[in-house]
Amino acid sequence: MEIEEIKLDRFPLSIQSFEDLRKRGCIYVDKTDYVYRLANSGTKSFFLARPRRFGKSLMCNTLRAYFEGKKELFEGLKISKWEKDWVKYPLLYLDFVNGNYAAGSLTLIDKIKTALKEYEQCNGIVFDENTAITKIEDEDSIKRESRILSFRFESDLKSVYEKTNLPTAIIVDEYDNPLITSVDLDTDKAIYRGFFSVLKSADKFIRFAFLTGVTKFAKTSVFSGNNQPVDISLDPNFSAICGITHHELTDNLTEEIQAFADYSGISFDEMLSLLKKWYDCYLFHEKGIKVFNPVSLFTALKSKDLQNYWYGTGTPTVLMKRIKNSSFDILTLKNDVEYSKDELKDYKNDELYTDLVPLLYYSGYLTIKEYIEEERLYILGFPNYEVEMSFFNSLAREFYGAPDSPNGFKYSKFLSDFRAGNIENVIERLKALFCTIPYANDKSVKLVERDFQNVIYLVFSILGEYIIAEPHFSKGRADAILINKTYVYLFEFKIDKDAQTALNQINEKNYAGKFKMDGKKLFKIGVSFSSTEKNIVDWKVAED
Repeated sequence: MEIEEIKLDRFPLSIQSFEDLRKRGCIYVDKTDYVYRLANSGTKSFFLARPRRFGKSLMCNTLRAYFEGKKELFEGLKISKWEKDWVKYPLLYLDFVNGNYAAGSLTLIDKIKTALKEYEQCNGIVFDENTAITKIEDEDSIKRESRILSFRFESDLKSVYEKTNLPTAIIVDEYDNPLITSVDLDTDKAIYRGFFSVLKSADKFIRFAFLTGVTKFAKTSVFSGNNQPVDISLDPNFSAICGITHHELTDNLTEEIQAFADYSGISFDEMLSLLKKWYDCYLFHEKGIKVFNPVSLFTALKSKDLQNYWYGTGTPTVLMKRIKNSSFDILTLKNDVEYSKDELKDYKNDELYTDLVPLLYYSGYLTIKEYIEEERLYILGFPNYEVEMSFFNSLAREFYGAPDSPNGFKYSKFLSDFRAGNIENVIERLKALFCTIPYANDKSVKLVERDFQNVIYLVFSILGEYIIAEPHFSKGRADAILINKTYVYLFEFKIDKDAQTALNQINEKNYAGKFKMDGKKLFKIGVSFSSTEKNIVDWKVAED
């Protein structure tokens, strides 16, 4: 009896270790040319900002293996053509990816202490804080621990250099993660200021430093003063250092794409087009190379299912809370937004900074769509369908709660009503939803109106239907149009005016004209919203 061959998948979805990945024979898209360029340039320290789950940790681990001189792991890769020496350097690896930093500053301190202890043990040195640190009266424990860390860091670097005659390579993965979730941001910034200031004072003992994160934080010594790490986040030469380019996809994963296409009953090119729609089009410089989100791409190919994988892995809760508590208008994102190239490059995250557009860019919700050179302006927008839906889903959960919570947004029920043409149920569900929503400003009619329109747009977008917000027509514009396979819904909303007035405007402006040849049933819906009651108070519908 012939034994059926078992084909194992090679996707490294839960593997961040370059060494483990190579030994297991997993798929590895060769980025070692970037490793060589970074390690052998005239620059000593670098910073890279990329969204969460975008391959930063794998790049850090690849650099780690390189500086540990593990030549055997790089056989057959690009770097093997250039590197001949393979020196094993002392290495300090600081991994801030995991850890409950919301528990307090001691978590951050313990994380750094653990890394330093491992560094000391690997290099056979001992640090005695009792003989090295002068006691200061009335100094609290956090300040003392922070002071010890910076002194210990510099002392260790010097001791290792004197013992090995080699400088140390320093790699810091997701440096900003503790700050994003910090409950005492000023204290944690102060810890960082003291610790990372050593990168300047101990420069002689450092071979290389590489830091990653989502954004740069203001008021930390890492990004202030002289000798800052060179920021390669918006450098065209490193635009594809993380992520998967179109060529890398077809060079490395043709077999997997074809298997997905066969499973779905479509052609290779059709599957490639769908993958691009869902996971492609991140651009980190106007002259750079577009890349796919690697985690979402690999997950889709492995599971043979196009789904929103970013939602479960890439959404920072803090970002959604900041949007909810601001006056940010989400409708501005639908048609892309302009932002200064210089301001985007120099952006530093700060809890008092109210402009959320650059934060949305660095978090991966927006990407570069176009560049206006004369004005040095970027046009930023959602990179792909997955990210757009993730944004709306995350924001809906923040505003309305999870679908299974008492006041949560019931997606399936809304969807059923829209697809069945049950407008009365749709309106009643919207009214119930408005009852649960806190408004940004109780006094400003303009802001209440904006919140109302945001809710409508958010609801329709999440349902996955084709939504047009304020589309332009020859005689004006409707507020929203929802289109599915069977129906066209034309909505006109009026604040503090009756529903008939709204319905009359749809007829007078002939908004329905361009849809009459589609063969779909058309509903014209006038809705009256009260700025004082903050809810729908009247609505009228006409069929066409």
